[in-house]
Amino acid sequence: MQLIDPSFIPVVSAYLFFGGCLGIFIWIGMVIYLKSKWLTLLEETLDDGVRFYSLNILLSATGILQYATVFLWSFHAKRYGMLEKRKNVPNHIRKWFVFAFFWFISSGSLMVASTVMV
Repeated sequence: MQLIDPSFIPVVSAYLFFGGCLGIFIWIGMVIYLKSKWLTLLEETLDDGVRFYSLNILLSATGILQYATVFLWSFHAKRYGMLEKRKNVPNHIRKWFVFAFFWFISSGSLMVASTVMV
């Protein structure tokens, strides 16, 4: 049985980190798209018109992650008082936010895995 060559680990780690960084840049593009197209509609529907997350790109990123957790888990929706309101959001918009959430988590996981490997 042969052991894994230790010089191979930094190469794999570099590829994982590069893939994670590329995924984060793609996610930022998704945040810009969702901010310009759907975030104001969600703020109107779920937050009763309070426009906090659409002020700038940094707040939009956190808002997209929060709304995705509201769509994914009823515990979070109940905690934020949006359990009944989330049914008023069309299903295709929910899918975009959940997809952006999982894209962010997977890209971040690639970056963390690369640092753990080294």
